[in-house]
Amino acid sequence: MGLLARFLGHPFVYEHVRPLAVGGVDMSHAYHRLDTGPDSVIIDIGCGTGDALKHLDHFESYLGIDTDERAIAFASERWKSRPNVRFECRLCTPDDLRTVAPTHVALIGLLHHLTDAEATDVLGMLLESPRLVRAVTLDIVYLAGRPYNNLMARLDRGRYCRKPDAYADLAASAGLRIVDRYIARSHPTRGLVQYYVLELTPGRDSGIGEHPSSASR
Repeated sequence: MGLLARFLGHPFVYEHVRPLAVGGVDMSHAYHRLDTGPDSVIIDIGCGTGDALKHLDHFESYLGIDTDERAIAFASERWKSRPNVRFECRLCTPDDLRTVAPTHVALIGLLHHLTDAEATDVLGMLLESPRLVRAVTLDIVYLAGRPYNNLMARLDRGRYCRKPDAYADLAASAGLRIVDRYIARSHPTRGLVQYYVLELTPGRDSGIGEHPSSASR
């Protein structure tokens, strides 16, 4: 699994090979859920190769943080001409949330790489920002009756894929309010696997139903 993880983590594989295995990848809906504007300050935790910047057009500043040196090097070169954008190879800390004070936080493809304790800590850390408006998570998910989806989830580099309610419980435990939750295909027309998305704001969970708001988007 170590060799497989290194292979899957290569920027070329991530950008070009992975989409072939899952019928295409289009995460634009999750980034659009951030609903950023010209005054938005964004932290992208687990930014990878900077895919977010293909979908985020309006913001004051963007900080992408990831522990993968190859991904950060790729992202820094890829987006070097984009103003008010920077990438840093390290862990995100509570001090980042306090000093950068993001209005919007993306956690796309992050939580399934973290244990329950680590995921709850990261989600809870978001509340350190005095200006937080919205955060969005997207992760692979185990689903009943979806054998190919679940096989791809098992082969993913992230070792902590969960069922939908388990992701929602992490957010609630961290003190975040779930504005919406849904399951989306990896690509709206060709996708062979599903992702689970949470739209979050500060405050306790609003008690949105027991199940995602949509079976497929």
